[in-house]
Amino acid sequence: MSEKISSTELIEKKRQIIPGLAEKFRISEDKAEKFLKLAIEDCARSKYRLNVTKDIIYGPPEKIREMIKEIEEWTANEFDEEDFEIIGYCKNI
Repeated sequence: MSEKISSTELIEKKRQIIPGLAEKFRISEDKAEKFLKLAIEDCARSKYRLNVTKDIIYGPPEKIREMIKEIEEWTANEFDEEDFEIIGYCKNI
């Protein structure tokens, strides 16, 4: 059985860190939101081995819950310049 969640839903849970990301990486809040979406999807794929298509992340319910719990604890300090370069520059933020 598979469970799913949208990356947009996860961004909404973390909306409060977007201004901090924008300031930290000297980018607009729109670009910071895009970075956050990419970071969420990267975390889902690489750390939790979940499937990501368009805006939907899906996979085993326990892995989805684990990932959501981790993302809920993220702060702007979660990411450094290297993360931004790897995730952001690859996607042309």
